[in-house]
This record gives sequence, structure tokens and C-alpha cells, in this order.
Amino acid sequence: MRQDIYERQMDLAMKRTERNRIKRRLEGAEALLQEAVILRDVLHKQLTKEQQDVVKLGKFSFVNKIKEWTGKWDEQMEKEMAEVAEVELEFNEAEKTVMDMEAEVGRLREKMKNPNFSSIDEDWAEFLKGKERWVRQNDPVADATLQKIADDRVIHQSMVREIDEACDAGNEAIRALDAALDRLDSAEGMSMWDTFLGGGMIVSAMKYSEINSSDDHVHRAQRALRHFETELMDVQNVAAESFTINKNDIFTFTDMFFDNIVSDWMVHSRITDAKRKLKAVLQDVRRVQDQLVRKHDEMTHELQQLDVQEKAIIEA
Repeated sequence: MRQDIYERQMDLAMKRTERNRIKRRLEGAEALLQEAVILRDVLHKQLTKEQQDVVKLGKFSFVNKIKEWTGKWDEQMEKEMAEVAEVELEFNEAEKTVMDMEAEVGRLREKMKNPNFSSIDEDWAEFLKGKERWVRQNDPVADATLQKIADDRVIHQSMVREIDEACDAGNEAIRALDAALDRLDSAEGMSMWDTFLGGGMIVSAMKYSEINSSDDHVHRAQRALRHFETELMDVQNVAAESFTINKNDIFTFTDMFFDNIVSDWMVHSRITDAKRKLKAVLQDVRRVQDQLVRKHDEMTHELQQLDVQEKAIIEA
């Protein structure tokens, strides 16, 4: 009878812990989605304004004609086009982030529909009433010890699960960062050719194609890092330890190249800078992964010790 009670308690406690974890993450994801939508809408308005400025500059007017005669028109058009390119990159990144967060919110809402969660609070309250009656009729000393073991086991098992999920997210981030670095390596090679060896129009086109591809891969790395950070927060909630990543401005990558698109040297320099930052982030992620592995081993050992203690009491 005693063992049945503790098995039932652990089962319900694990379900409540999982439900609360998903609920907490859903609330956080919904808040992030709201922020992302606001930013996207602001950037959309800004992009529309910048595009209208380009259209106005392209229309015939005596002012524009005078600028053209004095050589100012080309300079102004180049400036306006650069501003449009910069805002468009920021808007595209914001749009991708909104889509990512919408998918995450949808996934978590589906998880919350798990039938195991539908009556978990009522089941838990009913169980506690039944257990209280049983404890009053049996050995209170042994029961108190087993109760503590059961509580510790739930905490440790939850932590192991959180660490496993964080490690999976960390591996995903490492793969994404490696892929982004590969694309930047290719872009750097094209940029070297274009900047120092006179690559010409075709090489320039290939260079910017690689930059655009790098942008997509860096976005995937950003998404993976956001996921990794979310999982690390869950670990920290139960481990009371700090697992931090210094992202080294990686989240400003999308505005990195088009401030001065006409300068080959500036683009080459920024590709090199982007690689340096990505490598620093990658090193940080790997360091945190090592910490997580050590914590996982520690929790697994403590779970084994709890099993030994519980068996000794039950078989006494």
C-alpha cells in the first residue's frame, strides 16, 4: 500500500511539474510574440516611408532636375537606396522572428491540450487528502523520510529532463552556428577575390549571393540560440545556477553589410568581424554544454543514491 501511494504521488507530481513548465514557457512565448509583432509593424511603417522617399526622388520635378544637373541627384538616390536596403533587412528579420514565435506559441498550446493535464489539479488535491488519512494511521517517521526522498526524486528527475532538453537545443545551436560559419567562409573567399584581385561584376554578384545565404543561416543560428536560452532558463529555474551565453552582438548581424554597400573593403571587413563574433558565440555555447553535461552526471548520481535510500527503508 505504501509503495502504491508513493508511486502515485511521483506520477502526479511529474505531470504537474511538466504542465507548469509548459504553461510558463507558453506565457513567455506569447509575450515575446507580442513584442516581435510590435517591432515588425514599426519596421514595416519605416520601410514604407523609406520606399516612398525613393519613389519621390525618382519622379520628375524641377528640384530633382537641378540636383541631377549639379551631380547631387545620384548621391541622394544612393543614400536613399542604402537606407531602404538597411530597413528592409531589419524588417525581413523581424518578419522571420514573428513566424518563429507564432510556430512556438502554437506548439506549446498544443502541448497544453495533453489529456494528462485536464484534471491534474483536482487529482492532486484528491490524492493529498487520501494520503493524509493513510499517514495518520501508519508510521510517521518512515513516511516522512520516504516523503522527502519522493520530493527530491521529482526535483532531480525534472532537472535531468530540463538538462537533456537544453543539451539538445545546444547541439542544434552548434550545428546552426557551424553552418553559418561555413557560409561566411565562402562569402569571405569571394570578398577576398573581389576586393584584392579585381573579381569583377560576376564575382561581386556571387559575393552578395553568399552574404544573403549567410544572412539566412545566421537567422537560423539566432533562432537556435533563442531556443537554447529558453531551455537554459528552465534549467536555471530548478538548478539555481547560472548558465550564460554572451551572444557578442550576433543579433545585430542583419544590419551589418549594407550601411556602405559600395565599399568592397567595408564589406570584407564586416564579414571578417561577423566570423569572429560567431566563433566567440560558438565557443560560449560549447562551454555551457560542458557545464550541462557535468550537471547531468551529478543529478544522475544523486538519483541513484535516492534509489538506494528508498530501497533500504522499504525493505527494512
